[in-house]
Amino acid sequence: MKSKASFRFIWLSSAISEFGGALFTACNSILIYEVTGSPSALGLVWLIYYIPSFFMQLFIGPYIDRWSRKWTMILCQLIRMVLATVLVVALFIDNFTIAFIYIIQIIVGLIMPIFTPANQAILPTIVEKEQLIKANASLESIRQVMAVMGPLLSGIFIDLLAIEWIVCIIATAFGISALLLINVKEEYKKITERNRWISEFREGLQSYFKHKLIVWLGVFFGFVQFGVGVTIVTTLPYITTILEEPYAAYGLFMAGFPIGYIFGAMINARLGTIKGIGLLFSTLFIGGCTYISLSITSWYSLALVTECIAGIAIAIFTIYNLTLIQRVIPNHVMGKVTSVRLLIMRTMLPAGILFATVAVQFYSIRTLYLVIGSIICITALIGYFYLSKQQVQVVESSGTKVTL
Repeated sequence: MKSKASFRFIWLSSAISEFGGALFTACNSILIYEVTGSPSALGLVWLIYYIPSFFMQLFIGPYIDRWSRKWTMILCQLIRMVLATVLVVALFIDNFTIAFIYIIQIIVGLIMPIFTPANQAILPTIVEKEQLIKANASLESIRQVMAVMGPLLSGIFIDLLAIEWIVCIIATAFGISALLLINVKEEYKKITERNRWISEFREGLQSYFKHKLIVWLGVFFGFVQFGVGVTIVTTLPYITTILEEPYAAYGLFMAGFPIGYIFGAMINARLGTIKGIGLLFSTLFIGGCTYISLSITSWYSLALVTECIAGIAIAIFTIYNLTLIQRVIPNHVMGKVTSVRLLIMRTMLPAGILFATVAVQFYSIRTLYLVIGSIICITALIGYFYLSKQQVQVVESSGTKVTL
């Protein structure tokens, strides 16, 4: 019998963790930009995060299913808490350097490829299959609520308070998140048979690539992540330099996407299991159009609304993608398969960061947004017209065939 209480603890832990993570991301970006004033420096600090993250994701997938997902997540949260605590001390004693942020980014980049697959793989062990889409929508909603609060509070607090106290809140959030996870009752079966890494990695690849639709969604998901990588480098200078707004406006703009994501998750929960691919690729196309809109607008208010629309569209696309994987992939290989999916993300997202870091030296931010939006729109159209001509079927882990 799967425990509703366990899901509540996962829900609360995710909420607090996402809040701390959003604050951490915003504070690190602001610290780097204040010291250097360079978009390229922002790009570099995120490349330093994603390069070790990529190699860890490549290596770790076969091992996620060997360990307790619950205790894996707890250990990762405790390490994040220690990192934030060390940063607090460095700021209080005025010993902060950019190199210090780089070291933190490397360590967090090694942790998250372990934490995220474990977090996604544990859900089917504590939630009934027919409740997965609602559970995913609920988790994504609360995560995005906290993602709203992080940028908003960081933008406001940086204008009003010392950043040291914000980092204290971050460390506390990670600690509370770890404590909540202790109460989760995980249906975990220890795997005694251990194959070679290459054998288990191949099993994850085979399980992923046997499902045509999941493979295609992974490709489109990769293009979305490429665009996200570009915005990591460009958003702060876009708001503060091109639109000439203060840090508080940057925080509000960063909150726009998760606000839209919350509404998208609510819409997704009401839609239930989507049949047909038209809505799926329509949302991807709309996401591309939002980049094009940002490339031409001169009004902050319109940019903010555009970011909210992007959140709604990408929420529907992302939740459907994740739920589909959880429904069709057997749980004993779930960690391996989600690692393959995340490997795509950790390949395309740093590619977007690298592209923006180099291209911003030669092209305007508006031009970059126009290019990225056009790529996503064209990709969505190609995907729709290709897959709509075929009768795509997926086989759930229970053996039931579903036609989309």
